[in-house]
Amino acid sequence: MPMVIDPISEIECEAIVRAIDVSPDGKWMAWGSDDGVIRILDTTENPTALEPFNVDDAVTHLQIASGDVIVVGTHTSNLYGHERLGGHRWTHAIGGGCDHLNLSGDGTIVGCIDGGRHLHLVTENGIKRGRFSAGELIGISVAGDGTGVAVSDDEGNVHVLDTNGNKRWSRVPESETGEVVSAMCFLHDGSLLLCREVLGITPSEVAQIALERWSSTGERMFSEEINSRSMCLIPDGMGALSGQFDGSVLKIDDGLGTNQIWKSMYTINDIRRHGDDILIASWFYLHRISPEGDEVWRCEHTGLVQSIVASHDGSRIALSGDNQNDYTRENRILWIDPNAIPYALSADADIDDDLLEFVDGAELKSPTAAPDEDIYANDGDELASLLTKEEQEQLNSGTSTVDDSELFAMLDDEIEQLAQFQEEDTDLMEGLSDEEFVSHIAPTADAGMDIVVNANEDGTAIVLLDGSATSPGSQGIEQWIWRDGHSKQIGTTEKVNVRLPIGNHTFTLTVSDRARESSTDTITVQVLGETREDTYDLLDD
Repeated sequence: MPMVIDPISEIECEAIVRAIDVSPDGKWMAWGSDDGVIRILDTTENPTALEPFNVDDAVTHLQIASGDVIVVGTHTSNLYGHERLGGHRWTHAIGGGCDHLNLSGDGTIVGCIDGGRHLHLVTENGIKRGRFSAGELIGISVAGDGTGVAVSDDEGNVHVLDTNGNKRWSRVPESETGEVVSAMCFLHDGSLLLCREVLGITPSEVAQIALERWSSTGERMFSEEINSRSMCLIPDGMGALSGQFDGSVLKIDDGLGTNQIWKSMYTINDIRRHGDDILIASWFYLHRISPEGDEVWRCEHTGLVQSIVASHDGSRIALSGDNQNDYTRENRILWIDPNAIPYALSADADIDDDLLEFVDGAELKSPTAAPDEDIYANDGDELASLLTKEEQEQLNSGTSTVDDSELFAMLDDEIEQLAQFQEEDTDLMEGLSDEEFVSHIAPTADAGMDIVVNANEDGTAIVLLDGSATSPGSQGIEQWIWRDGHSKQIGTTEKVNVRLPIGNHTFTLTVSDRARESSTDTITVQVLGETREDTYDLLDD
C-alpha cells in the first residue's frame, strides 16, 4: 500500500490559481488568477486570508522577490511590483503582457519575456537593468547567484547575457529547422546545461534529443544523447536533476552521465531537492523519493500539479493544480508539511462501510436467520388451503399431469415460429436525402488566419480584422460582434480596422443567425517592434 500524508490545510479558492509563491520564511503566500486579484494568506498558523489587492488585468505570473516584493506579470499589460500589504511600489512597461518570468535565487534580478518576445531585466525595486531582443524568445533561466541570464528562441538558438542584457555568447542549433530547447539551467560553476530536441528528421550523426553542457565562455564541453526530452532541469551538487517527458527522473553528473533514480507513469512537471530526498510533481501527485529511489510518501491534489512552490528552507510547500474540467473544477491550494508522518493508504479507504464485505479478499458470509427464526419453516395446512382438491392430491402423490413430451412439443413449436419470423426490411437511410430532413444549419465563424505585422515609427500598426470567410449557414448572418482580449465589444460589422501597439493581441468574432444559433472564432495578432504604450484605437472602414 502507498504511504501518504495529509496537508496541514486545504484552502478553497474562488478562482483558478494561475500563479502562486511562498515567502522565503514560509510565513505567508500570495496567488493570482484571471480576475486580476492578488490574494494574500498569513500562514504562521492556519492559513488566514489578508486584505487582497487588484492589478486590473489577468495574472499570468507571480513571484516574491527580495524585500518581500510581489512581482506580478499580467496577460496584456505591464510588470508590477507590490508590497505584501498591497501598496504599489513600481511598474515596468512591457509590450503585450508577461509570457515568461524568472528570478535569481536571491530575488534581486527579475527576468521577463514580454508578448513581443523581448527580454526585460529589472531589479527587485523595478530599476531597469537591460533589454535584449533576438528572434522569438520562448525560454528563460536566471542563474541562482544572479550573475547571468540565458534565453532561448523558437529555432533552438540560445543567448547567454550578463545582468545588464549584454550578450556574452550564443549557441546555434544543430539543425537548420525544427529544433527547440525544452529546459535549461545554470550549474554550480556558471556553465549552462540544456536539453535540445530536433523535431524533424536528423542526419545519422546528430542525436534527436541530447543534453549539452556549455562553459561560461561559450564552449560546448559535453553532449550526451538521451531517450526523452527534459521538462525541468535544476542544479544539484556538481551536476543536475532532470524530470523527463516519459516520467523518468535522472541524476546527471558533471560529465553528463545519467542515472535513472525513479520512474513515474506520467510526465514530470517539476522537481525540487529536499535534503537527501527529492520532491517530484507528476500528474495529480506530489511524491517524495528517497536516495534509493523508493517512494517515502505521496500527496494527492484534485488538479494536475504543475510546479512545487516552497519556502527557502523547504519546511512548507504550497501545492496548486487544475483538473481542467469546466464542470467539476475544484480550485484549492494544499498547504503541506513535507516532514509530516506518513501512513499507509488502504485500498478500501474510500469504500462505504456497508460495501466493505464485497471488496477483494473479504470473507463472504451467507445470510443466517435469527436464533428464534426458521426461514425454512412452512405450515403444510396453510399451503394446502391455497390449492384445489385435485392439486392437493397431485402434490401429495408427487406426480405431474403434464407429459414431458408435450412440453418438448410446445418448445419445438416456439422455435419453429421464431425461425419462420421474417423481420420487415427497413431502409435506415430512407429519408436522409429528403430536403426537409435538415431543417437548419448553424453559421460557422471564421476570423481569418493569425496575423504578424511590423509596427510603424509611432510604435503601432493598423490591422484589418476580416470575417468575410464566415459560413452563413442556412439562415444567413443577422449579427456580427468583434471583441478584444478583455471581452470588450469593438465592432459589429464583417470587417473592422484596429490600431494596435507592439505585442500579442487576441480578438474573437461571434456571429448569430435569426434562430439565435451562434458560432465563435479567435484570431491572434502579433505586432513586432519597439515597446510602446499598450492601447489601440478603432478606425473607420
